[in-house]
Parts: sequence; structure tokens; C-alpha cells
Amino acid sequence: MSVDGLRKQIEVRVIFDDRAPCRREVSAVRPSGCGRRIGMCVGLFSLIFAVMTGRLAQISLFSQPDEYLASVREQPEQRREVTDRDGRPLIMNATLTGMAIDGRDVWDVEEVVKGVNSVLPHVNSQRLRERLSGHQYAHIVDSISSEERAAIIQLSLPGISFQETSGRIYPQKDLAAHLAGYTIPGRGGAIGVEAALDGGQFGGDNSSALRLSLDLVAQQILEEELMGAIENFSAKAGWGVLMDVRSGEVIALASLPDFNPNRPGGVSADHWRNRVMSDRYELGSAFKPITIAAALEQGSVDMGTRFDVSRPIDVGGWSIADYSRKKPVLTLSEVVQYSSNIGTVQVARQIGVEKFSATLAELGLTEELRTELPETRKPSYSEVWRPAELASVSYGHGIAVTPLQLTAAFSAVVNGGHYHKPTFVADTTGQVRKVFSEDTSQQMRIMLRRAVTDGTGRNADVDGFYVIGKTATADKPVNGAYDEENGELISSFIGAFPGYDPQYVLLVSVDEPEGTKATYGYATAGYVAAPVFRRVVERAAPALGVMPVGDDVAFDGFLGLRRNDMVDTDQHVSLGIMTDGALH
Repeated sequence: MSVDGLRKQIEVRVIFDDRAPCRREVSAVRPSGCGRRIGMCVGLFSLIFAVMTGRLAQISLFSQPDEYLASVREQPEQRREVTDRDGRPLIMNATLTGMAIDGRDVWDVEEVVKGVNSVLPHVNSQRLRERLSGHQYAHIVDSISSEERAAIIQLSLPGISFQETSGRIYPQKDLAAHLAGYTIPGRGGAIGVEAALDGGQFGGDNSSALRLSLDLVAQQILEEELMGAIENFSAKAGWGVLMDVRSGEVIALASLPDFNPNRPGGVSADHWRNRVMSDRYELGSAFKPITIAAALEQGSVDMGTRFDVSRPIDVGGWSIADYSRKKPVLTLSEVVQYSSNIGTVQVARQIGVEKFSATLAELGLTEELRTELPETRKPSYSEVWRPAELASVSYGHGIAVTPLQLTAAFSAVVNGGHYHKPTFVADTTGQVRKVFSEDTSQQMRIMLRRAVTDGTGRNADVDGFYVIGKTATADKPVNGAYDEENGELISSFIGAFPGYDPQYVLLVSVDEPEGTKATYGYATAGYVAAPVFRRVVERAAPALGVMPVGDDVAFDGFLGLRRNDMVDTDQHVSLGIMTDGALH
């Protein structure tokens, strides 16, 4: 076939659709309409394929690990918010911006670690270094501020990503941290209120805020004064609890050192311990008022009973002595005032094992204390009560309880004899049982007042509030033994205010304090804990609506009289109250 003939065949017009003719001349330079359709189809499929390929690459190279995504999805979108008793926010829901680093994008690990720590110093640099060196995904924080995010972006570090999730914020930061607790993504609450919410301990629903018994003003005061003592005496730790004696409501609870619930991982695990509820201690002479009250209630002793404390007392082959020299013979009130171990042991012997142990049980000191919060600890004491156990427990050794347990028990001693189980819900009265009579409680208030004015608690007194209470300097046992010369101490003061009509009971303790020049080298409770108690009362009482009064009101209160009742001068003297206008 000639070339011309071949050309004519190629130039033949082909009709593809008789309704919409599509003609194409192969010799033409531009494509026909049919060719355009084919090209468009090919282009469309190519675009879809490119998008899918890109998405697969994004998922495989830049997305977070499946387990992390799952944890974010599993975290509850809405949890119940929490406030203090006056509506101040403690725990809130919010949209959080978290931060992570994909180790596969990091080529200079040290540069990234250094950069992150320059903005977020709380991040564990060693752990971050290990993950990035292994080309692993590193979740840095659940929540980062806008300022921190801007600073991180300025560093232009590789592999950085930010994720928005719903979560919890703690606007008070480390204030009341052990009460608030914190959450773990995908797991819920870890400790404190957050854990209790998961357990349904507070009831209610997420639409209304949970109102705690906590008062954040009193909480801040307690934490500040405890921290000041820890720093001043180079102590290991400290704790305190403030409770309403009429209801059992916990108004403040401090455990130091603490942590920031917004970033709980920034400290060692030791900081997460709620020492008031999770730890147990031998709190020493703070137990003595319980022993004395039990004896009064049983009728084993009275205000006129006297005790020979001129020499140590032998019990079970070991000798019990007093910390300092005292008069050879003490009244019952003076046993408390001078904190006599010898006298207290004699009081316990008058009660007997059966009645004494029964009183401890009624005061919640022989089993773990369960409240709305999950933290608790079972007391430690001998299951066999021999003379030695009776003697040692009477002055607070040989039995270890949580500070909250002791606070609740002491409250029953001074509030008219009613034991209130502690509660963390506002306007709630804990379970109540009658342990002591009003007469016993009234006599204890007078004795505990003298322990402040004329005894070891002088540094706890506050003008106009007529503080009552007891010092407690306890040797810490090491391997089952006490080293009274070189051993460590727990210095505590437990008391109530106003003393003539107690409304609040307060325990403060400083763990392993060291004496200072100002305290003549002493680290005992009178020098360490009593001043903390005084400063807390001075600041917190007015905030709680408790105002100072004069001697006339206090006189009547201590004697259990109405304000307008006549008071016999001889009665004042017989109860150890001077008539010159000052409580003795």
C-alpha cells in the first residue's frame, strides 16, 4: 500500500456515538473531546491514589501510637467538677493541649532534650532521652500552656506535635493536692477525690459540682505554716489536719512535700503519699488525753487522785521514765500538764486492759478508718495485751495510727464526748456515737487548758481563743527499738479552739526536725509544733468566723455555765482557774 493510501485510511472519520458525535482526526495536534474524557478519568484516579498514599504515609510516619490514641478516646469526656465548701474551684473540666515528640523524626537527641527542658524543666530528661534514642514516640505532657507552646514552637524542634483533648485542670495547683488527686489518661482517678469519683463514693451526677467540706483559705494557711516549719527545722516532712468537732467535716488536710496535680509526674512518688490518711505513726503523748479521759469515764480516777512519779516505773522488765524532772507527787491534771509517762501508766493500770482497749475501739483506733476517699491504713498494735502493751499504748507508743484517726479521737475527748467519723462532704455529719459524758469532756478541757498555760504547750496559746491541747514528742522506732539519745523525732501538737467551747480540732506534726539556735538545739514539740499550731489558729480562726473573747466568756464556757449564771469564786479555784481575770 502506498503512503498516500495509508494516510487516507488514517484520516477516516470515526463516529463513536450517534447522539453526540465524537470525531477525531489522528493527524490533528489537539486531542478530541473523547480523549479529554479519558485524560480526566486517568487524572482523577491518579489524584485519589495520591491522596490515599499520602494519608497512609501520614498515618505510618507521623501519627501517634494506637495505644495512646486509645487512651485519649477512653478518657471520660466529662467528669464531675469539684469545689471547696464556699464554691472555690478545686477540679475543673477543660480542653487541654498536650505535647508529644515522634522519635523517628529526631536526628539530634540532645538538642531536643535540652530544648524541651529549657521550656518544661519538670520533664524527666533521662526518660525522654531514652525514648528518643530508641526512635520511639514520647508523650511529654497532657497539658501545656499557650506561652509554653509558643516557646516550644520557637525552638523549631523536629517531631513535635500538639494534640487537643478534654481533660481535668487543677486551678489551685499544689494546694490541697492530696485531696484533689489526679487522673491518668485511659485509667481514671489515681488518688484522692479523683479516685473516689470513679468509685462512686460521692454519689450524684456530673451535672452538679461536688462541694467538699474543705476550706481553701484554711488549707492555704495550714500548708504555709507547715512548710515554714519544715524549712526552719530542716525537717523531712510535715502534716496537719483541721476538723470541725461538731460534724466531723475535714476543713483542711495537708501532707508535705506535695505535688502539682496538673503535672504529677514532675516529682518522686514519695510526694504523692497522703501522710494524714495513708501512713501510720506512733504519735506519743497525744494519746495521753485519751487515756486520762477513759479513766475518768470509767470512774477509775478523779480530779483528786494523786500519783507518785518520784522514780521510774518497771513494766515487764523495762523501765519507764519521764522526759524531765517533776514534782514527786502529781494530781491527775498535773499528769497531763507535765506530760508524765509514769503517771499515765499508773492511770492505765487503774482502767485495765479490757476497758482501755474497748475505749480505743469506740474511738476508731483499732481498725482502719474508711471515709469517702480511698486512702486508709490499718492501725498497728500488739494483738496480745500484756502489762507492757497496756503501759506503752497509754502514752502513745506501741500503737501506730493515722493522723486523721487520732484527730477524730481527740475531738471526742473535747467536744462533749461524741465521736464523729470524719467526712469530706460539706454540710454533712459523719457517723456519731457517744463515748464520753459531758462531765468527762468538761474536765478534760480544763486539764488541757492548763497543759497550755502552765505546761509544755505554752507556745501554742493564742490571746482570746483560750487554746487547749497537748504536745507530743515521739521517738521514731528503728528496727523495733528507740534511740532516745540520737534517734529521730516526730514533734506534734494536737488541740482545739476556742478552748472554752471547742469548734475545731487541729493536729500539726513535723517529721524529723532538727534543733536550731533559737530553740537551744531542741526539736521537741513545744519548740517545733506548738508555734505552728499558734500561727495557724491566729490566721485561720477569723477566716472561719471564730473571734476572740474575754475572760468572762471563757470562764463560763470552761465551767459549762450559761453566760448569766453566777459563778462561785471557790469553784474557780477548785477547778484550777484563777479569779484575777486570767485562766490558769
